[in-house]
Amino acid sequence: MKILTSLGIILLFLNVIQVTCQAMRHHKFVVRDASFTKLCSTKNILTVNGEFPGPTLYVTKGESIIVDVYNRANYNITIHWHGVNQPRYPWSDGPEFITQCPIQPGAMFSQKVIFSEEEGTLWWHAHSDWSRATVHGAIVIQPKPGHTYPFPKPHKEVPIVLGEWWKEDIVQVFNNFETGGGDPLASDAYTINGQPGDLYNCSNNETFKVNVEHGKTYLLRMVHGGMQDLLFFAIAKHQLTVVGSDGSYVKPFKVEYITISPGQTMDVLLEANQPLDRYYMAAKVYSSATNVSFDTTTTTAIVQYKKGKHIIPSFSSRTPYMPSLPSSNDTNASINMISQMRSLADEAHPIEVPLNISTNLFYTVSVNSLPCSTCEASHIPGNRLAASVNNISFQLPSGNNILNAYYHHLQGVYTQDFPDVPPELFDFTASDLPTFLRTPSVDTEVKVLEYGSTVELVLQGTNLLAGTEHPMHFHGHSFYVVGWGFGNFDKDKDPLTYNLVDPPYQNTIAIPKNGWVTIRFKTQNPGVWFMHCHLERHVRDASFTKLCSTKNILTVNGEFPGPTLYVTKGESIIVDVYNRANYNITIHWHGVNQPRYPWSDGPEFITQCPIQPGAMFSQKVIFSEEEGTLWWHAHSDWSRATVHGAIVIQPKPGHTYPFPKPDREVPMILGEWWKQDVVKVFDDLVSTGADAAISDSYTINGQPGDLHPCSANETFKLNVEYGKTYLLRMINAAMQDLLFFAIAKHQLTVVGSDGSYVKPFKVDYITISPGQTMDVLVQANQPLDQYYMAAKAYSSAFNVRFDNTTTTAILQYKKGISTPHMPSLPSFNDTNSSVNIITQMRSLADEAHPINVPLNITTNLFYTVSVNSLPCPNATICKGPRGNNRFAASMNNISFQFLPKNNNVNILQAYYNNISGVFTENFPDVPPLLFNFTASNLSTFLRTPSVDTEVKVVEYGSTVELVLQGTNLLAGTEHPMHFHGHSFYVVGWGFGNYNKDKDPFTYNLVDPPYQNTVAVPKNGWVAIRFQAKNPGVWFMHCHLERHVSWGMAMTFIVKNGNNPGQQMLPTPPDMPPCN
Repeated sequence: MKILTSLGIILLFLNVIQVTCQAMRHHKFVVRDASFTKLCSTKNILTVNGEFPGPTLYVTKGESIIVDVYNRANYNITIHWHGVNQPRYPWSDGPEFITQCPIQPGAMFSQKVIFSEEEGTLWWHAHSDWSRATVHGAIVIQPKPGHTYPFPKPHKEVPIVLGEWWKEDIVQVFNNFETGGGDPLASDAYTINGQPGDLYNCSNNETFKVNVEHGKTYLLRMVHGGMQDLLFFAIAKHQLTVVGSDGSYVKPFKVEYITISPGQTMDVLLEANQPLDRYYMAAKVYSSATNVSFDTTTTTAIVQYKKGKHIIPSFSSRTPYMPSLPSSNDTNASINMISQMRSLADEAHPIEVPLNISTNLFYTVSVNSLPCSTCEASHIPGNRLAASVNNISFQLPSGNNILNAYYHHLQGVYTQDFPDVPPELFDFTASDLPTFLRTPSVDTEVKVLEYGSTVELVLQGTNLLAGTEHPMHFHGHSFYVVGWGFGNFDKDKDPLTYNLVDPPYQNTIAIPKNGWVTIRFKTQNPGVWFMHCHLERHVRDASFTKLCSTKNILTVNGEFPGPTLYVTKGESIIVDVYNRANYNITIHWHGVNQPRYPWSDGPEFITQCPIQPGAMFSQKVIFSEEEGTLWWHAHSDWSRATVHGAIVIQPKPGHTYPFPKPDREVPMILGEWWKQDVVKVFDDLVSTGADAAISDSYTINGQPGDLHPCSANETFKLNVEYGKTYLLRMINAAMQDLLFFAIAKHQLTVVGSDGSYVKPFKVDYITISPGQTMDVLVQANQPLDQYYMAAKAYSSAFNVRFDNTTTTAILQYKKGISTPHMPSLPSFNDTNSSVNIITQMRSLADEAHPINVPLNITTNLFYTVSVNSLPCPNATICKGPRGNNRFAASMNNISFQFLPKNNNVNILQAYYNNISGVFTENFPDVPPLLFNFTASNLSTFLRTPSVDTEVKVVEYGSTVELVLQGTNLLAGTEHPMHFHGHSFYVVGWGFGNYNKDKDPFTYNLVDPPYQNTVAVPKNGWVAIRFQAKNPGVWFMHCHLERHVSWGMAMTFIVKNGNNPGQQMLPTPPDMPPCN
């Protein structure tokens, strides 16, 4: 999930309704790179239609238009129509992962833009990362036919777009800002209509000019498209008459200069009433925060008088007059607009200020810091800059968007817990605030409001880290600015100063430095609507910070864990996987059988070559019999440590769960976190031959929990209501260990596992293997309080190091406030407790959920699974077991030889195209040597396996029984074995050596569980049965990551059947190449 340490909040209004389509005008926006030269250097920038600023849209009040946005760039993009309320239609509002997923390179989105009450000047801009720096333009909304401006019609209208320019690539500026943790690089120039002006180098010829005639009036449609700072703007020797702001008219007032915030628009009349000459229009920064760098330059354009239709030739050599602008830190001068702005509030332009308030909100807006040991650009050692609203730094989702999740009732994308007041009250504007107040929580919280609510929202600036202005923009709504002031808001005195008669009607308002603003609005626009600061540095991507340190990790869509996929049983989907990382990647859909289509299964060099950096692979994922919870993860090296997410498979329409419908469903992903780069953990494992470095914590939904340092604020919390039932979709995405999991004082009811339902059974804790999923019901039936959800390792191998920490999340009843209760979990080496699930798991095996256990077995297989050792290669030193050895692992004493990274073919490709020399078909049905597999002192010569790329070929339709036997070579331990492309019935298990004469009598052939991953017990065995009816190449391996890296794996090839429906589907055209 892309994390934003940001100043933002989502307001979610109930009852989203789509409007119907009508005939309307179309506009075409092509987002593409274009080359521009400014400040003596040339670079490519992102543009719309090759223009900077982009094209101006001209519309009529109340009109609706279609804008076809074609993304011909190399980056994702979204477009927002700033100040357009889009009544009842948030789908086209534009903010990335709030109301839509981005428009990907090569794609198109037809955005309906619905104008309603707006009239005057607004603007449009990109709303993804910092692309709006160059992707923006004006919107001019004319009065309806037969209506006129509430001021004399001007002679000419001129859009004036203020912006910023960096010589450096804006993507690099953003990336450096993201990783450095400090303030961003200051821009090299401000611009007026894309030009810096003739005070800058190499800029004289392109300076923007407005030609005017004496005695005429000009309407300047002002837009502040800059990124970082409020601006002062003036025209030498000319007064300006402000007549509108943010798409609404105001009582005209004259000023010598205007102060305009990023995101704000103004309609300003200029009377050409001065002697015929040249006059600079100029803009420079207002920035009051201490110790914050900013662009100190002044951008200019030129107002030049003409005589008749011609410019007076002698004028071209004259230096224009320069206006006087306030000092860059003149706070009193900065409020010249807010202090004079009033709505027209007349018969033709009525207003409706909410007077009877039903919802009072008080939000602080702050600059904060978060721990970061690697953020070298931050001026606060060991921290990175952040920002917050009510001390919550907004975490931007991705992979799914909030509007989609709300509209379709999808769980796990956001929570509805945004507070009405800050969590701690203090002297917000004091000069020396305690440092502990600086650290916000990080979450995706929304505030839900009922339709028709009348809301008063006080926005209070704070002096945490840096008191400064915050231009706050509210999507989907305009609001009345009824009051403002410096210092702390006084709820008893300040409301007495409110203007409830003719307050201005805005969509963007700047909170003064260490001050407050009060706005009022009515919630009559259902949908999901973003509110955020329009200073881009206060909305930012962040690396992931855990356990007091920050690092970059590999993610999908910036999320950790990655996005949850929601599908319906039997559905097929396409997942376009774009590799924008520096490493090869593949994605596996764990537990999805992919009938007849191994091409998208994912294991690197088994069924595909990796997706190389910069490449894309469209993976078809075919769901068939699976229902419940599965998951997806990377399947190349150890990248799955952070690249993984849940898959929720709902019943087909018209079908229900085989248990009462829960009140809420919550994905619960157990994982592991290393402070060091996981790439280095893997590289050290490979290069030294030793065991892997143990993780620093386990995680629940990406968070270590409040038992770990620097982790309390981000601890995952599940809010529950007494009497309701919650479905926890459990996934063990950890790399190295089985985990015990429990919730204090709550029993768990297991109802499913591995995408298949089971007969419900109650337990006090579950044992879940890496790779395994479980569907677990929890009833909120305890006293209103807080209860820990906790997980810790089960690790029984002798002398094997493991992470002995406990990860926690909190189940909290909505009135719970105490220290959470802690559950009791078994000891880390309690083997008897570890089998509590396998002993109770049974398939439903009813009419609605029939099973088909193979009874007449045609193929009997017996595979040992062992930890081994191999001699260290010549001239190298290894740190493995007992001398100069390296760890290895095997099945039937064959350590799987993965194909080299520079290989030009994978096993599936070699099989399908009859390419020889890639693998051999000699994988044995039984181990090469039979011995007492679980004895305590086994001969050392047994430890050395052969190393090869062997496959087992089975005929289509074979009924297979496979016994997986654990051994005590080097270290007897558990082995969670996963089989790609198939689920199987677990018909039996036991400790010790499998006895072929006795143990089959204990098999459950009536209702065995149907799994895709099963843990072979320590020094024990498991018997599974399946029918080979899925043709293709299918990997089987241990899901302890160090074991599969050491070679505990093999590959099945299921041959084609005789009929077309029993044969592999053809190769997709975009399979990733190997070289």
